[in-house]
Amino acid sequence: MRKTNRLKRPLICAILLSIWTSVSHAYSRPPPSNSPKHDLLHSFSQDITAELAIAKQHNKTGLLLFFSTQHCPFCQRMKSTVFNQASVQQYFKPRFQVIEIDIESQLTLTNQQQKRISYRSFAKTQGVRITPTIVFLNLSGERLYKHAGMIANPTEFMWLGEYVSKGHTSEQSFAQFKRHKRKMLSQ
Repeated sequence: MRKTNRLKRPLICAILLSIWTSVSHAYSRPPPSNSPKHDLLHSFSQDITAELAIAKQHNKTGLLLFFSTQHCPFCQRMKSTVFNQASVQQYFKPRFQVIEIDIESQLTLTNQQQKRISYRSFAKTQGVRITPTIVFLNLSGERLYKHAGMIANPTEFMWLGEYVSKGHTSEQSFAQFKRHKRKMLSQ
């Protein structure tokens, strides 16, 4: 009988501890969120010309098109670790109309030539072969720069924006621009 009581006691303590933990957790407040939600992406009207007009009205450089798919882990990582950073949002919002285009979506959009085409067809016209791909368009709808692949570092992503918005695309490659920026930081 004593042996049975010795076995029951730890079991009862574990059950009571489990109940107390779940009750106290249920009534506790969620931890405060230190990272802002990723509202960098603009709600897309599905009309490139209309988006260009909005960018022009707000004195922006142009459009940043973020080509993605729902199952792309690199796209999701950029959204959860780069786009949600306050510094990235503060840099890009005044300079670019940022739009996500899911290249596997069944939706259609109106392109710069006022033709309705699928997101996939539009991606092909922009030379998108992998996701994520970032395409910058100027206010006339002409491509300024295309970057294929993930950028995991928020600072490097802002450098990409600076590289395009300040017109460095005709002077040097983005790799050269980044080397110069890193060199300047190390001095």
